[in-house]
Formats: sequence, C-alpha cells, structure tokens
Amino acid sequence: MYSFISTLLEDRGFGSFASTVAYMVSIAIALIAAIFVRQIIRKLLLNVLSRQKREWVAAFVKNKFFTWVSNLTLPIFLSFAVADIDRHYVFWSRFIAVLLVIIVMFLMDSLIRGIGDIYSSYEVSKAVPLRGVLQVLEIVVFVIGGIILVSIFVDRSPTALLGGLGAMTAIVTIVFKDAIMGFVAGIQLSANDLVRVGDIIEMTQRDIFGTVQDISLVTVKVEAHDKTTIAVPTYAFISEPFINRRSMAAAGARRIMRSFNIDASTVRISYTEATGNETTNISVFREYLTSYLKTREDIRQDMTVLVRQLTAAEHGIPLEVVAFATEVDLIPYENIQSDIFDHIYGVLPKFGLRLYQRPSAYVKEESTCCE
Repeated sequence: MYSFISTLLEDRGFGSFASTVAYMVSIAIALIAAIFVRQIIRKLLLNVLSRQKREWVAAFVKNKFFTWVSNLTLPIFLSFAVADIDRHYVFWSRFIAVLLVIIVMFLMDSLIRGIGDIYSSYEVSKAVPLRGVLQVLEIVVFVIGGIILVSIFVDRSPTALLGGLGAMTAIVTIVFKDAIMGFVAGIQLSANDLVRVGDIIEMTQRDIFGTVQDISLVTVKVEAHDKTTIAVPTYAFISEPFINRRSMAAAGARRIMRSFNIDASTVRISYTEATGNETTNISVFREYLTSYLKTREDIRQDMTVLVRQLTAAEHGIPLEVVAFATEVDLIPYENIQSDIFDHIYGVLPKFGLRLYQRPSAYVKEESTCCE
C-alpha cells in the first residue's frame, strides 16, 4: 500500500514529500481500517452469539473475550501497512510484535476467566474448586508473555532469557511465596476433598467459625454467623487443624454434647427392702433423662443417646448429655438444646437434686443484701 500511494503522489507532483506523506497516509489508513473492522467483528460476534442465550456466551462476554478477539485486527492491518515501508521498519516490527503479544496475553486471560465462570455455574465446582488452578494459569500466561515482551525489546531469543531465570528463582519464590503455597494447598484441598464452598468449618486456633464462601489461589473467604467476612490463607487449611461440619449436614444430625454439675451434697442413697438393692437418686435421674431423650422426636433415635457421669471434681458431680438433634442449622439446633436443658433444670428438684453453685456466690449475695 505504501508503494502504491508513494507512486501516486509522485505522479501528482509531491516530489520529495511523496514518501513522507505516503508513510503517514499508509499508517493512518491501516489504523482507521483496523478500528472500523474491529467494531464490525465485535458487534457481529456479540449479536450472533447473544441470540443463543447460553451461559458460556454470557461468561465470555462478561470477561471481554470477544473484544480481545476483535482487537487482533490492529496488529494484522498494521503489518500489511508497513510490509513495504523501508522507514522505521525495526520500530514498526517490534511495535506490532509487542501489540500482538499484549493482545494475546489478555485474550488468554479472558478465556481462562470465562472458563472459570462457566465451571463455577455447575454443582461440581463446589466439590472440586478449580479457581486456584485457573489463577495459576493466568500467572503463567502473564509470566510467559512478559518474558516474550522483554525478549522483543532487547532483541534476544526468549529461550536465552529463560535460561537466566535460574538466578532469579530465589526472588520469584519470595515474591510469589503465598501464591506458590496457596497453589500447592489448593491442589491438596481439591484432591482430598477437604473443603468445598458452602462447608461449615471451624478453626479454633484462629477463633474462626463460619461458612466457606469462596476458595481462591491465596485465600479462602469464610462468612461468620455475625455476617462478617474472614480471609484465611489457603495454606492454613493444610498446615493447621480445622473442623469441617459437612458430614454433619449430610447426615442431617448435629451432636449435642453438654454437661452440667450436680451438687454432691444432694446425692442420696435409698434402700429397697424387697430386693435388697441400694439406689441413688442421681442414678434414677440418669435413667429418667435417658428415657426422656428417647421420647423426643427432635432427637435422632438411630444415633447415640447417652447420659453419663464424669469424674467428680471440686465443682460437683458432672453429668454429660450426648445426643444428636435432627436440626443442623444454628437457631433450631440451639432451641432443641435449650429446651432439653430447661427441662433438666426444672425437673432436678423432683429427684432431690440441685445444680452445683459456688458457695462464694451465696456469701457475696448475702453480704450485698445485708448492706
């Protein structure tokens, strides 16, 4: 195109200015044509594909995949425009190469993001999250793209630059420490199915209890019951112990394991002359409480129902209730547990028993009254 315009201008009497004008006109025509064709391709792709109303189309549109596809017209048209230009050939060849690499980098990035959005729309994404893996692919794309860009600027082969990366390993490891550890942890979490989106997890050493909202390369977002969001490093789920309550939800039961202390001074022994056996009011109360739990419809009868006595200590005789509620959500579960212990506290006097309370509490209360 440059040769044709230059010859045409020379015939029209432009003389020595013909090559300069032809140079500028060729570049301008290439840019205008590229932008015009880009808009046509972009709108054509969006109009045709949007009629299908499929999830994958919406995902790619959201991540501007088709926009970056249409951007490929810019380096293509410029390469045709400067093909026969002798001026600034090195500059234009490098500029077109850099432009092409940048467009391809963001094109691949939008493709990976689109695939991630499509995958997240399926139920399997909760069981096998791939967001961390896809984020690593994005990093790889930009690292490779960056190496190619540097090789273009310094006019050296990318393989020669890759050979020199060995000396930068320590720096890269420090800079991307969290990303590398998160990537390894993400693979282990996915492979062993340790954490899914929607799982209720508990990390006692970090005082975290809530529902997993998102699993990414570096962090796992957990929503606590007070609706606050906590960001936990992904590698923490490999290096630190945590509790996952997924199996509890799958079983449709949540364990009640709570104890209360009986005042040892209220324990009495009774003697039955007919049988010659000795019984205590605390053992009768344990049998009664076990029977009571087995009559409740909100307690799973196919699972453990137990009322046991723990080791007595300075705070009285502890009795522990172990049972499984039919509700796993917090509010109904707590209501069931509260109803059971309301009944326990109310029925204790009928067995001649009472809860243990520190004597100092009575003394303090009496001294306050006297004042």
